[in-house]
Amino acid sequence: MTWGSEPMDQSILVVCAHPDDESLGAGGTIASHTMRGVPIDVLCLTGNTTREAEMRAACNELGVRNLITKIRDDFAIDMTVKDEVVQTILDFRPSILITHSRDDYNQNHATCAEIVSQAVEWASHTTIFEDAHRVERIYHMEINSLLSRPHVLVDITESYDIALNALCSHESQIRKANRFYPRFYDVRTLLRGVQAGCQRAEAFTIEMPFHAGPFYPRNSVKSLI
Repeated sequence: MTWGSEPMDQSILVVCAHPDDESLGAGGTIASHTMRGVPIDVLCLTGNTTREAEMRAACNELGVRNLITKIRDDFAIDMTVKDEVVQTILDFRPSILITHSRDDYNQNHATCAEIVSQAVEWASHTTIFEDAHRVERIYHMEINSLLSRPHVLVDITESYDIALNALCSHESQIRKANRFYPRFYDVRTLLRGVQAGCQRAEAFTIEMPFHAGPFYPRNSVKSLI
């Protein structure tokens, strides 16, 4: 499936911990949506000069509209970057946000997921921001840790080659461990394709933002019909 019911005036924001996470976790999903005209922006919370250049090449391949990078070459993140994520949400006003899973073995990935969840909450408070924005859903991607019970499998059969080329743009990482990352992405997307009944797919779990009171924009109140 794709998120094809999204109006074209809505967009997707990807928030990742490290350069290459966007391609390894959601490259096919990003490409399949940009090919259909859905605007996608990417915020990466760490990086250095080399890896930023690689990520720009990858995001160009994927058709990303805007890439926001942060030079932090220890590649570690903590809650001090939450306000930057909040501001990015307010700037781009996405309907869907893609980020890491809290169950990822990589602590920075798990921390990123928690930061995003909190940023989504605070960006939507009208008591804090006059231009508050409510993200509708958060999709958690898998990197090296497989999701045990995914909620959504996205068919990336047509966009796989683009995603693989984007992943290979991260040359400094691809050289590691006998080209582990492209080999793993190849096998993982085939596995998810078998589960989805297509050639290749990517898996996600879904998180709905909390609704804790009358603090949110009026358009965050939905009808079931």
